[in-house]
Amino acid sequence: MTVDALPVRQARNRTLIMLVLDTSSSMRQTGAIDELNDALQKWCAELRGNDALQMSGEIAMITFGKDHVVAVDPSGQAAGQARRPFVPLRQFHPPELAADGLTPMVEAIQYALEVLSVRKSELTAEGLGLAYRPMMYLITDGVPTDLEGNRTDRWRDVAAMLRQHEAGKHLLFFALGVRGADQEVLRGLAPKSWYLLGDTDFSKVLRLVSTSIGSAQAESRDAPADAVYEHFQRDNRKNEEMRRWLDEEGASSDGR
Repeated sequence: MTVDALPVRQARNRTLIMLVLDTSSSMRQTGAIDELNDALQKWCAELRGNDALQMSGEIAMITFGKDHVVAVDPSGQAAGQARRPFVPLRQFHPPELAADGLTPMVEAIQYALEVLSVRKSELTAEGLGLAYRPMMYLITDGVPTDLEGNRTDRWRDVAAMLRQHEAGKHLLFFALGVRGADQEVLRGLAPKSWYLLGDTDFSKVLRLVSTSIGSAQAESRDAPADAVYEHFQRDNRKNEEMRRWLDEEGASSDGR
């Protein structure tokens, strides 16, 4: 038996990662859904290089828009509502997402919190713990709407819930927006961890996710959420400076 054929042993303490993804009609109209699908595949390949995360990580995907709010199967094996929203990260093979419908962002975040709570209870019942606080990532290009398609401010109530989870050291929440996302909503949902990118490069968005996971791993499990967010901001600045330097060096080399 080769080393590659050996089974990966799952760690006793788990790292829970939740993606809350916008699949509303605007994502289809701009072609952003295709870019998101492509970025998810590339990100999946990137995560396979993180051995520690492969051993401890579990991931879930909640979509909002097409079919309202759905916990899709992150392994890509089953269509429709997933029977097991969380799967080990080594089984992560993101399915092809389609976009349509309204933007029930509020309901999606509420449902994601419920799914997360259920999984934490299951882990406790199995005698397993958490390596880090669960990390939830909202990725959107729009604004939350009600069932009639009108903009809603109900996200303010959800924001209050998120602050309680952060204060209790139960959750890290990031709001990541691309072109079309509302800055007020992103800032309101994640005052210390919101990012609005000027284009629809979802590869950049998922690089932010990877950086934030590393920042959380570097901090103490008991560190305040603000400390983790500040660590992430420092790491992100360093990464951006390094990318700019590499881009400039590449351009300089091409010009010689």
